[in-house]
This record gives sequence, structure tokens and C-alpha cells, in this order.
Amino acid sequence: MKALLILLVAGWLSACATSSSLDDQADEILSPDEQFEQGESARAKGDFPEALANYLPLTERDDDWAIRAKLAIARLSLDSGRSEPALKAYELILEEAPTLVEAQEGRGLALLARGEWDNARRQLQIAHRNDPLRWRTLNGLGVADDMIGSYQSAARWYGMALDAGGDRSMVINNAGYSLIMAGQYREAETLLQRAVARYPREQRMSHNLAIAQARQGRYERAVVTWQRSQNRAEALSNAGYVALLNGDRLRARALFEEANSASTSHRPKIAANLASVAGEPRR
Repeated sequence: MKALLILLVAGWLSACATSSSLDDQADEILSPDEQFEQGESARAKGDFPEALANYLPLTERDDDWAIRAKLAIARLSLDSGRSEPALKAYELILEEAPTLVEAQEGRGLALLARGEWDNARRQLQIAHRNDPLRWRTLNGLGVADDMIGSYQSAARWYGMALDAGGDRSMVINNAGYSLIMAGQYREAETLLQRAVARYPREQRMSHNLAIAQARQGRYERAVVTWQRSQNRAEALSNAGYVALLNGDRLRARALFEEANSASTSHRPKIAANLASVAGEPRR
């Protein structure tokens, strides 16, 4: 298992050099649960080097805390976008504990992050059979089905994920985007409108709501929604892109022209958009 630690720590050492946790802990003896909770607290705050510094000492133990810490470090890699080391880490953990559902789920999510939709789906189905109520597994199965165009199946997985894990914003957002991909724009708008009211700070959800509105040709409403997190020129440009997707070139041109009038910093990009609508070559 030393190979696992070498794999997981690679790439973190320079970041951890700025953390004082290991030096501090030399003078302070913490219980395993205190050590782990400090790691979890740091992870929740986005301080991954601090979290790693707290998990690492636990991996040297000869009890259940060691596997918990290894799983936490693997998840840390996945959460930070390092899907390749996360995948290898989960595979090494599964060599040690092949029936560990959290590792089965983690491997599936790492495969999903790598774009291996079919492999991810097979792995997540294994985790689902062993524990049918893990919302991350269910959400991952929904994403995998979305990526291969199985929208009805994806909707079922998202519904099960919401039942298992409560109304988590990640799942609701994925369910809404799935409806958009399926061309069910009105249903997506209804779902996302309620969700945005509940989670007003979730910018991805608001962005998807605007897409659903624009896909229905309601560009003014979509611009208002986009302006919750963007300036007016960016919002108008986004609406113009969707108008092009809708095949509405005249409206797209009008939106790009309005964006050009509203912008001082985005004019070269907007000018290129206008040229594409007019069929002129980009300069």
C-alpha cells in the first residue's frame, strides 16, 4: 500500500509545504477521529493541502482509520479534478478491499470524470447493486446515461438520487440539463426555476435555466436570467448563440448587435460573432 501513498501524494507536496499542520501536530497529539475531522473540515473549506496533511498520518495505522484515510485522499484527488490518480488510487484500494462500496463508487466516478461513459456505467451499477441508496452513485448513473443519449433512463436515476439524497443542487441541476439535452425545454425551465429560487447562488443552475428559456425563443427572459451572474453584453451574446442553435439567424444578429453596443471589452469577439451570422469571413 506504500505505492498508493506515493501515487496520492504526488503533485501535492509543493502545496503542502505551505501548510503548518504537520509541524503543529508534532507538538499536539490528536485522536484518530479528531485528526480525521480536521481533514474533513479542511476539505469542506477547499483547503486540500491542509486536508491531506491531516489524513496522511492515519494511513500508517493498522486499523479501520487507515482505509478511511486512504478513501478520503482518493476522494480529494477526484474533487480536485485529478481523475487519473484518483482512478488508480481507488483501484489499489479495491485490491485491498474488493467489496468496499465507497471505493466501487469512487472508481466509477473517476471513470466518469475521464469520459469513459460505458466503463463508468458498469462500475457504478456494481456499486448500486451493493448499496442501492447511494445518491452519488445514482447521480453518476444519470450522467453516464445522459452522455450516451439515454435520457429517459437518466431521468429515472436522477429521481432515485433525489429520493436517496434529498434535493441536492448538483442532482437537480443535472436533471434540468438532461431535460434540455432531451429537448424538453419547458419541463427543464419549470424544474430549474423552482431550484434557482431555492439555491439562488448556484450559477450553473441559473445558466442552465437561461438556456432552457432561450431554447424556447424567450431571449429577453433568458438575458435577464444570465445577468444574475454576467454583464449585459455577455448575456446578450449567450442569447445570440442559442438563437443560432434555434436556427433564428435574424434574431441572433440583433442580439449580437445589441451586445456590441453594450460592450467595450468584448467587441472583437462580438464582431466575429456578427461576421459569422452575416456569412462574412472572420478577420
